[in-house]
Amino acid sequence: MGKREKQSRKYCHKALTPIRAIIEKYPDGIKDIHSISEEARALIQIKVQQFRECIKHVQFPNKPVWWEAMRISRNKIAHQEEDLSDSVLTSILSTVSSNLSKIEYDLLANIKRYRQDSKKKRRFENLTSSALGSESEKKQFVDAMEEYTNPNIPEDVRIEFPKNKYTELGASILKEISSQNNILEYERKHTGLSENIQTDILEWLEKVNKYLVKEDPFREEAIFIEQQKLRDSEDIASDLIKDSSKIEYHYKRLPSVSDSKRGDIEASTVNFDFYHNQFIKESKIVKAKNEKGDEVELLKWKSADKLEILKRNIILDLEQNLVDRKSKWELAHIDSMRKEFLEKLYSKINKFMKLESLLMPFIKNLGRLWDLSEGTFETSGFEILDTFAKLLENDESLKELADLLGKQTRAQISYEKELRDKVVIKSSWQPKHAYKGEINGLRFSNDISSVLPSELSLMNNPAANKLFQLKFAQKQLLSYDYQRMEEEQEESKEKEETTVEKKEPKGPIIICVDTSGSMHGTPENIEKTITFALSKIAIEEERKCFLISFSTSIETLDLTDFSANPIGKLVQFLRMSFHGGTDAGPALKHAVKMLSENEWKNADVLMISDFVMQTLDDDIKTQIESAQKDNTNFHSLVIGSSGNNAAINCFNHNWVYDVNNPQANRHLVEQIHEIKMHDSVTIV
Repeated sequence: MGKREKQSRKYCHKALTPIRAIIEKYPDGIKDIHSISEEARALIQIKVQQFRECIKHVQFPNKPVWWEAMRISRNKIAHQEEDLSDSVLTSILSTVSSNLSKIEYDLLANIKRYRQDSKKKRRFENLTSSALGSESEKKQFVDAMEEYTNPNIPEDVRIEFPKNKYTELGASILKEISSQNNILEYERKHTGLSENIQTDILEWLEKVNKYLVKEDPFREEAIFIEQQKLRDSEDIASDLIKDSSKIEYHYKRLPSVSDSKRGDIEASTVNFDFYHNQFIKESKIVKAKNEKGDEVELLKWKSADKLEILKRNIILDLEQNLVDRKSKWELAHIDSMRKEFLEKLYSKINKFMKLESLLMPFIKNLGRLWDLSEGTFETSGFEILDTFAKLLENDESLKELADLLGKQTRAQISYEKELRDKVVIKSSWQPKHAYKGEINGLRFSNDISSVLPSELSLMNNPAANKLFQLKFAQKQLLSYDYQRMEEEQEESKEKEETTVEKKEPKGPIIICVDTSGSMHGTPENIEKTITFALSKIAIEEERKCFLISFSTSIETLDLTDFSANPIGKLVQFLRMSFHGGTDAGPALKHAVKMLSENEWKNADVLMISDFVMQTLDDDIKTQIESAQKDNTNFHSLVIGSSGNNAAINCFNHNWVYDVNNPQANRHLVEQIHEIKMHDSVTIV
């Protein structure tokens, strides 16, 4: 739904409000205009103006039949300097009243034309129970929520919330959330957050409705009351005045819920004894003979009308009592569910705020971030992300390392030839008209001020006057030429060839992480911190990043593919304990295989390990050498000083992080700078 369609739908809701207000106040119309007060007359004028102002913004497939009449009515009001006359006001009311059903039908049909973009909102509007409101009411509720959370829409022109139990409940929750200053300010800066809060409320309302229907303990009692409506008043009277067992079963113990399961559910408080006595007063016993001729007593009734009144009254009492008790039960459960929902929602919002600071480089979709803030991350998950995020702050070495990795971020800088526009300025001297003191010569003109005296004498000679006029018209009068030279500068553009640094996208990163038992302890924390740092930086720079963890086997994780919840897996990686032996071969084989794929062919490979391992197999060395010939760099970050040099020497660049050196971070930066200084510069 586009912006104009969304606006049209919302103004349909707004247009319905004033027009319904008039009819609600005067459902039968106004027969005598003098019967209403001056305040009422003013109110009607305002409501009609509001209605017409709203429908100005509504798009109809075809203009409705009442459109022109309402337009004229609006113009009469808008241009009236004095109060409307009785005849004009009566005409307006007649127009509104006679077209009301058509106006309402056209506006509701127009509302139905427009569908919400959000699937969750569409589902609420079209597929949820009618107990949540009519389709029009549910659409109005969704639009009212959107306007309520929009700070740019003044409060007095917002769509009203429809008046039913569930929409009023949802509106109260939305207002309570928006009353929290910290949330309101944050929500206004994050429209995606506001949208997710709205859809969560809609889903919760549906959940509440389903729960109340499923757990309703008064269902059988409601069925029982409906059955009584179908019975004769005499049958009901007979049950209430005959033996006590029937009274006990049918009425005093209504079939709502057993005493063992009643709990805080109230029992019926209808005064059945009162009705018992009233029916007895309306009864009489008469003697008659049966088919066998025996004399028997029969129950007869004094007045059928009074029996019908008593039946109607007891059913009304039963219904009202049921509504009261059911409302109390529902309110108690709704209040409990409301508290639970708000507690979870506030927790979810707070987690969302934390996740944004920690994970926005990984996930730029606020909706996806909102989903992650429920269930995916436990507190420990947040804590460990926060812990490693703090370790990254102010660590210059990690940023330097990330900048070096990638095809175009390594120390080698390539250049290319480029044609650029060059601005050239040339000077030239051009003649310009000057003052009379700067005579350059003679010229022909019709400038009387510079004409020679001999030419002017022709004008005073009657015989030569016509010749003067002819020469003047043809600009052929001999005149002085006043002239001076001025310098002018002219700009022009020329192409020149220059050498510039070649700018290309930064390449992907493949990180091989040693998770063997020898990395346990300090090396493990260093490795996790570096991995998290490089992953975060790569995503911030929109570079692909792939993680391969290895010990005796390998596990892989694409940190730029969010279909499989990589953030959760990254949290698991950061929380895992390292164990097992060290076999780097499978990890390097997998990395080399990835280099043959288009999306990873420009990647650089970084292996983080203590390199306490066996020498690499010859076939792996051969594969690495082949990839290096294709300009792929293999970097090693050696944690500690006990690594196998034979394995380390297979890499292009080797850095050392000495865990026993308090200046290890600074030393790592120096090593990276040294590599940059010694690498050659290639001209393309």
